[in-house]
Amino acid sequence: MLVRHKSGNHVIYIFEGCVVVSGAGVVVTSPHGEDLEFAVKFDFKASTNEAEYKTLLIGMKMAHGAGAKYLVAYSDSQLVVKQVEGIYEAKEKTMIQYLQQIAKLRTSFESIQLTQIPREENIKAHCLSKLSNSL
Repeated sequence: MLVRHKSGNHVIYIFEGCVVVSGAGVVVTSPHGEDLEFAVKFDFKASTNEAEYKTLLIGMKMAHGAGAKYLVAYSDSQLVVKQVEGIYEAKEKTMIQYLQQIAKLRTSFESIQLTQIPREENIKAHCLSKLSNSL
């Protein structure tokens, strides 16, 4: 997922790629063009979709904590993007709970846009997500 937020003149990018069973890869690009790379290991066994939702929430919380009001997020997960945007219906209890958390957090922002991108654009984060399994 790539998250852009604007706070004054600042723009921060957070990129999360292919998530493996129990972790995620996140790349944060600062307003000055510096990349901060994170391999996140979850303390629970997660499906790929659960990990995508969890990472979206992490990115939203990071952006909110940094004072972001406008968010543009990109993910390679068609299912997550379509469920968050209300195009697909979530049927699993866990996914519904994640959607409720995202909806609540959305109210902290003036604007949020979520867009699906090709997996090829997630190379760096994909590698970090693989690394998270070895943590």
